[in-house]
Amino acid sequence: MHTIKYRHKKNLVSDIILLLLLNVLFWLSFGKMELFELLYEYSRSHEELELDEFIPLTFVLMLSFMYFAIRRWIDSVKFAAFAEQQASTDSLTELLNRRAIEYKLASEWHRFIRYKEPFCLVILDIDDFKKINDNFGHLKGDEILKEVAEKLDANTRKTDFCARWGGEEFLILCPVSELAQAIVLAEKLRINIHRAVKGRIELSASLGVSQADPNTSLQDVIKRADLALYKAKLKGKNCVSSD
Repeated sequence: MHTIKYRHKKNLVSDIILLLLLNVLFWLSFGKMELFELLYEYSRSHEELELDEFIPLTFVLMLSFMYFAIRRWIDSVKFAAFAEQQASTDSLTELLNRRAIEYKLASEWHRFIRYKEPFCLVILDIDDFKKINDNFGHLKGDEILKEVAEKLDANTRKTDFCARWGGEEFLILCPVSELAQAIVLAEKLRINIHRAVKGRIELSASLGVSQADPNTSLQDVIKRADLALYKAKLKGKNCVSSD
């Protein structure tokens, strides 16, 4: 993706530089050689040739070049934004994918180390997801994943980052958040997700919560959230546990 963006940016810059050079050379040449005055005098003495039309034609060409450059720039910006979105979004749930959230996590960790503002992680795992796939098929499983993703998006802050962590696991990054706040959020998500699917099978989720610690590492924060999730599973699922 970075290669594509670089290539389009390079082509755009090359086009603009070329057009600017052509225009500069055009004006310098005409000015230095006094061609404008010569053209005007020649056109007045040879009106039948209608050389006066050459001047507006020149401006039309210049405007066309400018339009071409601006259009290429707009197209390049749109393409880069689309390519970046495609590369950072999970195709099924439309949340951030693992690669994108890992980048956000690294950025948040550096911000945390510098400014000491706490952040929390919530890792959510859909309980008995295999049973849902086995009993209702993978299409139903995909519907459940999308439904959970919508719940996450609707019940988190605009400043939070929700991602599909892998399979039926989701991760929520909560910047500028204390552990108690993240636990409240996790419980809210658990309640919103819990419902009956069909028959004796119910849709529920277990959640693990951890808070960043400057004396450890980012990987430790993730590991503690994962261990908290494991504790929630051991407690009987459909619950929230913290480190």
